[in-house]
Amino acid sequence: MNTAQARNKELQVGDFVFSRPSEEYGCLVGKVIGITPLGSPEHDTGNASDDIHVDFFIPYSVRYSDKRKNEIAAEFSMMYGEAKTYDELPLDDVIMHPESLVRITGVDIFDHNSMLSSRDQAETYYYSYLDENHDKLHAQLMERIDKNLSDYQDSLMGFGTRELIDMAGKIFAMSDAHNYMSSMHDFSVDELNYFFQFQNPLEVVADEWYERNADLHEMSFSMDDINERRDSILLEYPLMRDTDPFADKTMRRYMDIDLELYLGKIAEKVIIHHPNDWNIDMSTLRKAAASDNPEEKRLMWHVCSYGTHLNTERETFIKDTSAFNTWVDYRPKDEDMFGYVIEITGDERGTLKGNVFEVGDYYAHSLHVRETALLFDAVSLTYSDSWGVNAGKTITVPKFEYDDDRNRLMSESGDVIALTYHPWEATRTMSDLLRTERSKRMSLPLGSTGELLRKMADKLAEVRKPMEATAQPGQSAKPPAAKRKPSILDRLADAGEEAKAYNAQRAQNHLSTTKKQKEID
Repeated sequence: MNTAQARNKELQVGDFVFSRPSEEYGCLVGKVIGITPLGSPEHDTGNASDDIHVDFFIPYSVRYSDKRKNEIAAEFSMMYGEAKTYDELPLDDVIMHPESLVRITGVDIFDHNSMLSSRDQAETYYYSYLDENHDKLHAQLMERIDKNLSDYQDSLMGFGTRELIDMAGKIFAMSDAHNYMSSMHDFSVDELNYFFQFQNPLEVVADEWYERNADLHEMSFSMDDINERRDSILLEYPLMRDTDPFADKTMRRYMDIDLELYLGKIAEKVIIHHPNDWNIDMSTLRKAAASDNPEEKRLMWHVCSYGTHLNTERETFIKDTSAFNTWVDYRPKDEDMFGYVIEITGDERGTLKGNVFEVGDYYAHSLHVRETALLFDAVSLTYSDSWGVNAGKTITVPKFEYDDDRNRLMSESGDVIALTYHPWEATRTMSDLLRTERSKRMSLPLGSTGELLRKMADKLAEVRKPMEATAQPGQSAKPPAAKRKPSILDRLADAGEEAKAYNAQRAQNHLSTTKKQKEID
């Protein structure tokens, strides 16, 4: 079934049609013998559409079975309230609404005698015929609503900022309707055929949704829901008690954006050395998005001429972890250093979506992290199941044991595949700290993605122009090359080597002390 068949607004005289089972003249096969256009002088019915004249008597080369004729006669006898025979029925010119018919021209009716043998088999044929074409119809409708949305977005380009603000309700309604129709609604074949009648089916749904949301009486349901979730909502939004009067008023938050697209643009402009860092970060973002652990979806990202680092917010706020040391010690005074907090919110058909928050002056924020972070108290080590006394286990040890016996823990007890750091929470819990941090950043004004990129570009132009001006002739203004950013595996290996060197030094010190003691004795 092609688009014209589905819409039925292009029915032509001579087409074979099948009437829908739900209609008064249901499950009948007929031929279009005339079309009276809507608005013409001859159009004298109440149909808000063309009138389709159909000959259901079909005195052609196909015939109903005797059983089907008897069923049709019985149905019309009940309709008229008196006994009728098939030959007496006025089926030779029935006026039908276009949506009551399915075009079956092109189908070999002789090979589908089920539609002529009995009503039950006719209904079975009807639904199987439509089911075969459901996926094609659905794909065609999705193409149409995609174009509807694209055309609508193009039409907004000529409006000013104030006008767009006034139109925000309709804009969101169009976006919501597109998301719902394209990914959430299970269309029946009847619905697909219905929406195919419209040039802009997206607008039909969006207008209904907009009108529903515009009814302020519906707000009472939202208020009831807030009252039921009072405690959890306190953790989701910024609170007045967390207001910082000295906060940088130029900072912004960017909500529900394409993370790979916009962070990638930042990385492309800022990084001079080690651009492959961004590829590592993209892999980390994808892995975090697939995780069931919410803590892995809240990350802190900094980017400068030397590359990038991406770590969880939780680990960054635990002192002496690699994430903490990286944030506060990795060239914190570089003027072309940018810092962001990233919240991954989902993956929409391959597009990684999330929220991005500016941290403001990077050096000032690194001091804030240094002062706010909790003390490192313990660490959990997760081992692979390949070998060692701890194979397949996760053990937790205090920090002093991890520092003093790292060689055994990292190199002699199995392959460590993950480290989880735990803070000392005697005076403040990590959950309280992270909640306060999120409350502060959620109080930031909203910004646009264009503003995000413009602010970054303006700052780069401001801080890198002096570098170029002061560079000596023949000397590059670029910073010297830095070492490759260590991965987690690199850091684990380095930790093992440090542990070996540490224990070797302890053994050497012990031998020296013993030798000196013997000399004294």
